[in-house]
Amino acid sequence: MKDLLIVDGYNLIFDFFKAERLSGSRMEAIKSRLLADLAEYSSQNDYEVIAVFDAHRSRNRERSSYDCDDVRVIHSRRGETADSVIEELVSRWSHSRRIVVVTSDYSQQKVIFGKNTTRRSSREFGLEMEAVKRKIGSVLHRNKNREKAFYPIEKRLAPGTRKKISDYRKK
Repeated sequence: MKDLLIVDGYNLIFDFFKAERLSGSRMEAIKSRLLADLAEYSSQNDYEVIAVFDAHRSRNRERSSYDCDDVRVIHSRRGETADSVIEELVSRWSHSRRIVVVTSDYSQQKVIFGKNTTRRSSREFGLEMEAVKRKIGSVLHRNKNREKAFYPIEKRLAPGTRKKISDYRKK
């Protein structure tokens, strides 16, 4: 079973991306970017990733969750904070797997320590995510000039299949 990485989503957005005064649409764009970055991070590290977002002021009576690429996204229900969701997740899985919680919330730090769980600050983790993105970018840049790295699909198809596609295009 993979180690678990739980991210306090808005805490990371506000602390690392410095996004305190953004409109709703701009906040959603940053949230989408964060989820994409977490998926990239997950692809390069051996973690199951869960991003938890605070929705305690919303009208949602139930907790919602969905998968976005390789990231599990959880929104708290009305009256429930992201911190309480994170505490529940840590309590549920800390006996059977190693957990890393990304938050800069001091009260959250006190609760999670000592339960097979470690913490990374939002700033520290944000820098780590950027390093992973740079590493991926450099690998892609190195491979860009190699023919095998981006081998065109036309060259991977059998000649008969290429002819069929070419004939289909002509119709």
